[in-house]
Amino acid sequence: MPWLAKSADSVQNDKGADFRAFFFVLMTMHWQKYILFSGLSLLASSVLAGSFIDPASKISFTLPAGWKVRSVVQEGVRVIKVVPPKADQRERAAIEVTLQERRAGRADAPDRLLRRFRQADGDREAAVYTRLNPHSGRLVTEYREGRFVSGRLWIVRHNLQVFLPTPGKHVLEARCAANASEFKTYRHQMETICLSATSLRKP
Repeated sequence: MPWLAKSADSVQNDKGADFRAFFFVLMTMHWQKYILFSGLSLLASSVLAGSFIDPASKISFTLPAGWKVRSVVQEGVRVIKVVPPKADQRERAAIEVTLQERRAGRADAPDRLLRRFRQADGDREAAVYTRLNPHSGRLVTEYREGRFVSGRLWIVRHNLQVFLPTPGKHVLEARCAANASEFKTYRHQMETICLSATSLRKP
């Protein structure tokens, strides 16, 4: 019967409309959750790390949450020390993070530094990673070195070191080190500091 066919078509159309409406609501809820999650992720990132500028030396770097900054003067050079918040990071991992800007010598020329770290020297192994930016002269290197502690205990240290030529024939040196067995655990925090280091000092 024509009226029956028409009624069946109407029911089918109603079902299709209901499905489209349900699908639209489902997708809307999905995107709302995605936007909320993205916003929270960005907020968390801003809380976890922040930019730090040393007022005296104008050295700038990203400071992980909870880490503290101290400064000392060694041989007439201001040295910034970044200290992790937890005792086990300071003791078991023996994390050591320092930044300083000093007058550059002939040995601090980027190509000389590159050749130096590519070769083993005493207790220092040849670098496992070196990268030199030919435009800025920035050198990033990773290497391991051994040393005795407490007289008899031989410890291998893993170092991440950055050299950046700065105005006035100076060089910014950032060094992040930890016991090799613990370096991987704290790599992210140390990379956050050392790889972001730069100088805002004007010529």
